[in-house]
Amino acid sequence: MQRDHKKSTWLKGMMLTAVLAAGIFMNISSVSAATGNWDGAQKAVVNAYKKYQTSVDVSAYNLNYATEYDNLKSMMGEVVSETPYLFYTGTRFSVSRNTSTNQIVKITLGYADAYKKSDGTIRKAKIKKTRTRLDSAINQALLNVEPSMSQVEKAMVLHDYLVRTTAYTSDSNNAFRLTEVGVFLKHKANCEGYSRAYAILMQKVGIPVKFVSSDKMVHMWNKIKIGKKWYHVDVTWDDPMDSRDKTDQYGRVSHQNFLCSAAKMQKTKHYDFSTGDATGTKYDNRYWKNVNSSFYYNDGKWLYMTKDGITERDSLDHGAATVLYNVAGDNLTQYDADRYYFIAFNSIYLYSCKTNEAKAVWKTTDLYSANCTLDQIKFENNKLYYRVYDNGKHISNKITPKEDGIL
Repeated sequence: MQRDHKKSTWLKGMMLTAVLAAGIFMNISSVSAATGNWDGAQKAVVNAYKKYQTSVDVSAYNLNYATEYDNLKSMMGEVVSETPYLFYTGTRFSVSRNTSTNQIVKITLGYADAYKKSDGTIRKAKIKKTRTRLDSAINQALLNVEPSMSQVEKAMVLHDYLVRTTAYTSDSNNAFRLTEVGVFLKHKANCEGYSRAYAILMQKVGIPVKFVSSDKMVHMWNKIKIGKKWYHVDVTWDDPMDSRDKTDQYGRVSHQNFLCSAAKMQKTKHYDFSTGDATGTKYDNRYWKNVNSSFYYNDGKWLYMTKDGITERDSLDHGAATVLYNVAGDNLTQYDADRYYFIAFNSIYLYSCKTNEAKAVWKTTDLYSANCTLDQIKFENNKLYYRVYDNGKHISNKITPKEDGIL
């Protein structure tokens, strides 16, 4: 199901003489032509945040508050929502201006409550510790990438990794949901968190990336450049939720919003966004649009589940598919380099790539009613997590597999 994606309406900066109204940011290029050096001011703000400063002098950039208010909102919005690794920025800022000329002379920077003390002192040690943990988690994600992969394959494998390891949340009490920390360390995020995390991974593998936002949708996602063309990728909307109880679905990965033209995104109910440069339709109707399994790279091949069974490809982008194991299965989940769990006949099966055989290793009838439905599994942290829908609700549990993968 499509969920209600909430992007933060954070622009509630307090001026010394007035209160700035709340609002969603837009790209600087989309507002009226600016007379001030807003790009220079934005770089100064970013550098100030990187140095943990609480304010920045912008008097040299000729920023007029009275005539270029939209640019101010846009600039601060891009800094807070679209700058990788500035996870510690806050939801408020304030400006000091020359009352006779309306020139902005100083911006006082906001920091997230988790990274500042009650007296306003910045928790530098905590920020640095979080950054170290974040770098480690990002490097873990990048282990899924092989140098021999094409751009499409790198983009796909990282798209699938984020969907598998992150659950969507719109909980306003969860401040981490807005940043890459929510994705990589807390494993819960909203569209801002997903978009920032994917942007970081794309930058790491050398794929150009941008942010896309829709004020009316209250939503954001990414564009990436494959070859010479730009394509939309909405990782958030490719992380499906269960329509019955609006919960995250273990192990399921949609690809409806992966490498789409602007026209295709409009067909998937995206609206109120700039459609300018994503005109390429090469991937709009690729086979993966109908694949709800994660793609796994195994010994130079790509493995995934279709309605026909466990399927293999030499390349994601071209060539034919081969069905290795014909089964009306679902929810393929990797156990180790050569073995995968999947659901079939209300049981969990273990499939071996080496032998091309599968055997049932767990049955719902051992614990649950005959009317239940086993519909979700995922393997992480050396445990197999599963969800059974029984008597109108989901029941979640976990099993620690033996060394041979048997449950």
